[in-house]
Amino acid sequence: MTFAGYDALSLVTLITVVFSAVTFWVLAVTYWRERRLRDRSAFAAFTIVCAAAFSLNLAAMVRPAWETPLTVAEDLITGLIPALLLHLVLDRDRPEAYILAGCAAVAVALDDLELVSVPYRDQLPAITLGIAAVVGLVLMRVRTRLQLWYRWLLLLTLLAACAFLTVPSMFTVLVTDYLFLAFFCVTLYYQERLVFFDLLIKRGAFFTLSLAAVGLLLAAARVSNAVALALVLTAMFLVAPWADARLGGLIDRVFLRRRYTASEAERVFVNELQLTTSEPDLRARAERSFEAIFQAPAIVSFDGAPEIPGGDGMSAGCIAVKPRPSGIPFMSDDRRLFDSLARTLAVVLENVRFREQQQELRLLASRAELKALRAQINPHFLFNALNAIAGLISTNPDLADRTVEELAQVFRYTLRKSETEWVRLDEEVEFVGAYLRVEQARFGERLRVVFNLDPQVGAVPIPAMSIQPLVENAVKHGASLAEGGGTVRLTAALEAQTLRLEVCDNGPGFPAGFSLADSSGHGLRNVAERLRGYYGEASQLGWESRPGATRVWLTAPSRPAVESNRRHNLDARPHRG
Repeated sequence: MTFAGYDALSLVTLITVVFSAVTFWVLAVTYWRERRLRDRSAFAAFTIVCAAAFSLNLAAMVRPAWETPLTVAEDLITGLIPALLLHLVLDRDRPEAYILAGCAAVAVALDDLELVSVPYRDQLPAITLGIAAVVGLVLMRVRTRLQLWYRWLLLLTLLAACAFLTVPSMFTVLVTDYLFLAFFCVTLYYQERLVFFDLLIKRGAFFTLSLAAVGLLLAAARVSNAVALALVLTAMFLVAPWADARLGGLIDRVFLRRRYTASEAERVFVNELQLTTSEPDLRARAERSFEAIFQAPAIVSFDGAPEIPGGDGMSAGCIAVKPRPSGIPFMSDDRRLFDSLARTLAVVLENVRFREQQQELRLLASRAELKALRAQINPHFLFNALNAIAGLISTNPDLADRTVEELAQVFRYTLRKSETEWVRLDEEVEFVGAYLRVEQARFGERLRVVFNLDPQVGAVPIPAMSIQPLVENAVKHGASLAEGGGTVRLTAALEAQTLRLEVCDNGPGFPAGFSLADSSGHGLRNVAERLRGYYGEASQLGWESRPGATRVWLTAPSRPAVESNRRHNLDARPHRG
């Protein structure tokens, strides 16, 4: 079967040569645009030589009448391949190799033009190639996987050259040509990071599969040319998107061993980072995510750009991914995904720092409110307590003495904790107890106090003076106004790693329409804002109020996320010698 003057085999060969020529010229143009001819001169020249050879071969197939000049040009160009190959594997220039290869190429070209007759003309390319392989095997030192591959390919090249010298055939010529292509692919895989390298692998695999399918369909067709072409184009049009996606995924999983697709990796990364609570936590989560996605050790340092041991890793700003232990290099798709994840991490870092700044501002506000609370409580509490003590001196001097001691304990606590934001709950309860005993000395039997505390809550850290305003509110606006005497009940317990603390009284309750916005006289807003500053949304302050039964409660984590702040604040207390 023929099409446009070509049989099926010739058509497949023509398509292959066209694809190869276009691919190599795209690579050559990329090198030129990226100014990499100086850094990778041997590989860039190797690419250009391959592109020119495929182009000349294509021109010879399309215009057979130009066979002689095209063959001469192709021999001159491809004659330089042994010297370029030696330069490539040794990573240094060998001028004598270029002289030898150039002379051989010129001799073959002159023989093609029938200007001179060169003995062993057909064997000259194989001889120069074998010499280059021997020199490379002797001088090359194997230190990397790339050099190990070079050694095996040089050995195969030497064997192919010897086979051609012994038994010249089309098979040995084809083996040599494909070995050149193998050198190119191995170098491109291990050493080059071109933007479209992943695309080149996948498009090349898809092209090969499509070409095989086209060849089989054309060979099996027993209908007219137009019908065969229509069937082939229809089949390719319908199957191509599905086959391309499946083949690309197969290459990612099997050949490149990628655990996730780009979209899956983005989703996994975002899902992991959205759970972060602080900058150190973000750094740890980001490192784990990068290691899971790229299957290589990762370093995230928000203090500066980390260094990468070796030259085959990736880095961007504060992130570095080391070379893979498996030896599989990072390709262009890996680089694009890495850059995308780095940008995502930068956005999340800004959000975390913004939240931490908000938290710091809330903490600063809480400290200011705490100092204001201490300044507020001391004058009126001291005035009421001194009045009570003055009245007791003549009627009950012993109780007056004990009240003075309790008052001293209250003020020692406020002075001792003036620079401490966090205290143990049992310390706060002891302070509240002293405060209530002073109030009992003032109200006498009209004030009853009941404590019901779970022994496990004593070591739980809480913000200093977070219970006293609730108790003061219960005494001032509740129990002191109850007919027949009032009762203040303090209850604390742990419920599923959450502290629940309640202050109850039997007073008249809050006024109708009471809210936190109107609670400045009751102290609840102060406590609520401080809890929000320390715990964020993890705490709650609520109340239930009706005549004869008012209950105010707060819940907070038993080990808050700001525990490090607590330790820092405790350590920052002034030490007295």
